[in-house]
Amino acid sequence: MEIKNFKEYVWTDAFETTLEKLYGPEQVETQRIRYLNLLSRFQEVVPEVEDFDVFSASGRIEVGGNHTDHQLGRVLAMAVDLDTLAFVRKNDDNVIRLVSKDYEIAPVVLDDLSIREDEFYTTMGIIRGLANYFKEIHGTVGGFDAYVESNVLSGSGMSSSASVEVLIAKILDSYYGSDQLSVSDYAILSQKAENNYFNKPCGLMDQMVIAHGGFCAIDFYDKANPKVEQIDSRGMLEDVDICLVQSGGSHADLSDDYAEITKDCKVLSQYFNQEYLSRVSFEDFYQELPKLHESMDTRILLRGYHFFKENERVLDLMQALENQDLPRFMDHIIASGNSSYHYLQNVLNKRDNKQGLALALMLAEHHLENRGAWRVHGGGFAGTILMFVPKAKTKELKQAYENVFGLNSFIQIRLREEGVIQVL
Repeated sequence: MEIKNFKEYVWTDAFETTLEKLYGPEQVETQRIRYLNLLSRFQEVVPEVEDFDVFSASGRIEVGGNHTDHQLGRVLAMAVDLDTLAFVRKNDDNVIRLVSKDYEIAPVVLDDLSIREDEFYTTMGIIRGLANYFKEIHGTVGGFDAYVESNVLSGSGMSSSASVEVLIAKILDSYYGSDQLSVSDYAILSQKAENNYFNKPCGLMDQMVIAHGGFCAIDFYDKANPKVEQIDSRGMLEDVDICLVQSGGSHADLSDDYAEITKDCKVLSQYFNQEYLSRVSFEDFYQELPKLHESMDTRILLRGYHFFKENERVLDLMQALENQDLPRFMDHIIASGNSSYHYLQNVLNKRDNKQGLALALMLAEHHLENRGAWRVHGGGFAGTILMFVPKAKTKELKQAYENVFGLNSFIQIRLREEGVIQVL
């Protein structure tokens, strides 16, 4: 779109409809200003620009299936209305220039797409990896100039990095692939880039949900071809607010804690001569429990029990969504949270005397018992909880949490039905 046309289009009913779909009606005016501000910053980065495109990729939250994906189990997640937004123009320089307000990102020249260790853990590595895997499919790839800003909260389990990855994959496909790839392809390319060029062994859940949008149930049993099913909630959550609370604490020193969960699951699965717990039946586990109790740490057994029950609980959550059964949905959310707390044991942080997650969950139970639902969100041990709050209780709850955890610790979000898209 040409700049002069956009400055008029941003005030039209057609653009209002687009913004309502992405962010909700209450956010329309805020988003109009946001888009205009990003255009101004894009013009500062690329002064000679005359026309441009706009792309958006959301964040995501995990609704059910806590720590089940690494055992090739099931997960229920949803895309949210916080997004990574990019103003972009195609170039003929064979260079990708991605400018961000928050990060220093060097231009990536596409002449050499091999893995570079000096780009591990950088956005440049992600860009080079995506360009490489895209070129492997299409035989060609090229450059673009982009200004990117994101309001996907970092460190809250919303997958801000996956949002950027899927966004770049979409831009490359729009400019150099004629939109021939599926959204699942975007997710798979993003995962490969993060695994190999960013040097982080990640799963596929984050990228899949962001690529598809809406409620997504993902079954990872077939590792090479995970099954993705979108579920239409049909307005079931209209009377509740979806809220996150940032309870403090850092994930920086928790890598060993997360690795221990995977290790414990591996010990149990190998007892049954399987690589993943999704290959083991609950019946076999239960039958062997006396022998397992004699030979293994109890924590391993509790975490195994969590996996088996949580994996089935995802099906229960899916059924509640499909049946428009909000009370049953809430019950399963609470059961998921209780299982994470008591059996998976990823709430209390043994390295810290400040147990923010436990305190946040305590407040949720106090304010929402018999009226809402709450659970730990994401990896656990520190960070964020997820709540489904009756609208009449939201104001009271926001005040209660901000009194304890500080201003802006309480965040309202909404379901985003759209996956990664070209907005304009």
